[in-house]
Amino acid sequence: MSLPAQHPPAPSGDAPPPGSLTGWPPAASALPEAEQAAAGVRALLLLARGMAAAGRRVDLAGLDRMVGRLCARSLDLPPEDGRRMRPALCALVAEIDTLNAAMGPPPP
Repeated sequence: MSLPAQHPPAPSGDAPPPGSLTGWPPAASALPEAEQAAAGVRALLLLARGMAAAGRRVDLAGLDRMVGRLCARSLDLPPEDGRRMRPALCALVAEIDTLNAAMGPPPP
């Protein structure tokens, strides 16, 4: 494992907060990306539910990967941002349950 290159110390007026790594930019929140991913999954679920209600065949191939990536992104968020994602994730569970009901039992 290699360590990052050493950078000169920040000017005295821009000193990093205690406990942070000197020379490293502050980590940007991934919350907007996670929210966008949740909106994409929700849009897919709404489309699928509309198709199921119209009696059309629904192919959910790839949904598990989308949800898996969304869950991974959510787990990588700082705790406060993760808590902000909770309502969107709970809403997706409700959408999946609604879609499941709209699709009915699988054919024999």
